[in-house]
Amino acid sequence: MTGTGPPQEFQRICRRNGLNLSDAQINLLARFVDGVLEWNSKINLISRRDQENIWFSHVLHSLTPLFYVDFSDGLRVLDLGTGGGFPGMPLAIARPDLEMVLLDSIRKKTLVVQDLVDRLGLTGVSVRTGRAGEAHHDQKAGGTFDLVVTRAVASLRELVHWSRPYLRVSRAAPGETNGGNRARFEPPGLVALKGGDLEREIAETKLKESVRSVRVIPMSFEGSIELGLEDKKAVIVSI
Repeated sequence: MTGTGPPQEFQRICRRNGLNLSDAQINLLARFVDGVLEWNSKINLISRRDQENIWFSHVLHSLTPLFYVDFSDGLRVLDLGTGGGFPGMPLAIARPDLEMVLLDSIRKKTLVVQDLVDRLGLTGVSVRTGRAGEAHHDQKAGGTFDLVVTRAVASLRELVHWSRPYLRVSRAAPGETNGGNRARFEPPGLVALKGGDLEREIAETKLKESVRSVRVIPMSFEGSIELGLEDKKAVIVSI
């Protein structure tokens, strides 16, 4: 499956939510999608049933935090459990100012993602193989990130616990926000894309992990119900 340019609805949703992608960025996203679909015939990166809907269930889902959260320029970001490059690759393409590190424990997946990074020539993106929570073994990774992003399937408490060793203790105050209705992100912290009822997970996280704040932002935008994203949420944890 190749030649999968973005549907017009994808670009329209991005524009209506303040994410104006250039032609060059759209081209990079299309090449990334083509690469994922090409590799997916050899290694399971995404569900086979999601292939036809990859632009919405994977690419758009990865980009939706940019609809709602105002991230400072130049943040150092870790994609924890990147799998086939989600959400890190779409975020890196949309925000090339971010320094993105893609981490996964499965080497055959990180080799694929490295191939995609090389094909697209993304100089601000690097790929590592390793398990979540092993930052203490890697002096180059531990305590060096402003933000962890993840679509990993784990409880919020586990995600916070795994993320903490990667995050800086503190950093200089972030730059000015872009205004509008976006929530301001105060690093360091975690943005987890999750679904379902999160009340119990959030309560457990607040009780057992030391966090500054937890905010839940529903992915509620025009077309989200039709695209099957109405149950998805961005959970922003300041640590």
